[in-house]
Amino acid sequence: MRFILVKLILFFFLIGISNSTENIRFININYIVNNSEAGISLNKILDNKNKKISSELNELGKKLEKKKNKIVSQKNILKKAEFDNLVKDYDKDLKDFNNQRKTKTDLFNTFRVNSKKKIIELLNPLITSYLKKESIQILLQKDKIIFGDNKLDITKDIFKIFNEKHKKIKFE
Repeated sequence: MRFILVKLILFFFLIGISNSTENIRFININYIVNNSEAGISLNKILDNKNKKISSELNELGKKLEKKKNKIVSQKNILKKAEFDNLVKDYDKDLKDFNNQRKTKTDLFNTFRVNSKKKIIELLNPLITSYLKKESIQILLQKDKIIFGDNKLDITKDIFKIFNEKHKKIKFE
């Protein structure tokens, strides 16, 4: 009997907590980062950089492939020592190519992450001031919410404010 009484008291206590008057909203930050004017320009920059890197690497890859085919075609013609030197040279070029590809990919990924971080850093003070102005006490990321009333979504409001304040951002 005592156990049931404790459960009932705990149940009613938790209901009181869940019906609190906290002002809760949610936001889709990824939408703002990707679809704002600054985000769209960043995506264009990223696409251009990615295409440039890909074309450079494809060009180098084709040169290496030609070199490999030339070495393979000369295998029976060349002396063993000459052939071994060509293979060593090719291996060195292949290693350089792989290092260059890794370096370019790492630089691209670092640029992408830092640029998106810059947008978020500019977005944070706007969100903070909006939360204070609207007396919002808790803000959740929309990706983590399963169900929610669209009236609680402040993404469009923040999106509009962000586009007005930051039309262009210089990415390094």
